[in-house]
Amino acid sequence: MATRPLALHFLWGHFQGGVLPLEPGRALLIGRKPGADLVIADDLVSRSHARLTFEGDDLVVEDLGSTNGTYLNGVRITRERAVEGDRILVGGSIIKVVARDPVSHAADEARADPGVATAAEQRVRAMQGHLEEVPLLDLLQLIASARKTGLLAIERPGHEAEVEFEKGCLVSCVIDGRVDISAKKSFSRLLAWTQGDFELRRSRARAGVPGSLVEPLAPLLAEGVRQLDELRRLRAKLPARFLAGARLAEDADDEDRALLALAARHGSLEAVIDAMPRSDLEVAQRLAALLARGLLVSAE
Repeated sequence: MATRPLALHFLWGHFQGGVLPLEPGRALLIGRKPGADLVIADDLVSRSHARLTFEGDDLVVEDLGSTNGTYLNGVRITRERAVEGDRILVGGSIIKVVARDPVSHAADEARADPGVATAAEQRVRAMQGHLEEVPLLDLLQLIASARKTGLLAIERPGHEAEVEFEKGCLVSCVIDGRVDISAKKSFSRLLAWTQGDFELRRSRARAGVPGSLVEPLAPLLAEGVRQLDELRRLRAKLPARFLAGARLAEDADDEDRALLALAARHGSLEAVIDAMPRSDLEVAQRLAALLARGLLVSAE
């Protein structure tokens, strides 16, 4: 069965809202230099930044040695296949691969022209939107690549978060006002958010304030995504509540004993994870080991 024709939908950046049809058999050069098939006048975009080509029915995204990199679904790539629904980050532009209805080809071409799409108007809009349209991972990668400074406020039903950045580095992260939870721990949790409204506001310039950080976002994102995937698998195996086991804990180290004391005091997985300074994944791994050794038992 033949694959549906594809197009690029600009979620964020210079041509936000525009749609560019892709033609099988024809390469698309993206860059800042005049003469590129898609010229993005953005200092974060290299003169020859990336190329999109077709290998049979497969769309291939290739970075051309750009300074700031090309990202596919939040991961920096050299050369990868892309499919419908994937997101490409080039400079300050987030672009989604979408299916194109052949009957709307002419309309798509009109909307793809940056002269027709109101690119200048889009550029002066406040940096705000919905995570359902602009995924958080892409948004954070854009902030890192653009070395932005500001406060990213996110709201979803029943929850809110504030993340402060200084030149693309994480300064602080607070979810639901929980300043007792470390910025790194909160930031890792925030990566799981897929819904909500966001807005980038002027920073409160907390850098240098006790308890604040100045850590590059890129490695935090990479480690956070890795931990999130592992934590999801591990949480599915852990009980929501547990009790101290019948065995004594002579062979437990100091950290195990601290976890056992917290488990006895709180009894819930979430409360114990909150109370430990280590990452959620590290605490969950320790708890899983204690359960396996019989030092904790499920209370469910």
